[in-house]
Amino acid sequence: MTKFFWAIYSLCSAFTFIFLMFLDGYVYTWWNWAIALPINAFLAAVWPIYWGILRWLVQ
Repeated sequence: MTKFFWAIYSLCSAFTFIFLMFLDGYVYTWWNWAIALPINAFLAAVWPIYWGILRWLVQ
């Protein structure tokens, strides 16, 4: 059961990272990749908090 939970959590984390990097409509320039990449990686790691609270607060 733990492996199943970890697989689902990792899959949702990867989807969140892809969404934040490429599908969220953020316009990237050459310099803001260094800022956006670690922030989006962190938000992807805590995706339940992002989708449950943060996404709706910053929209």
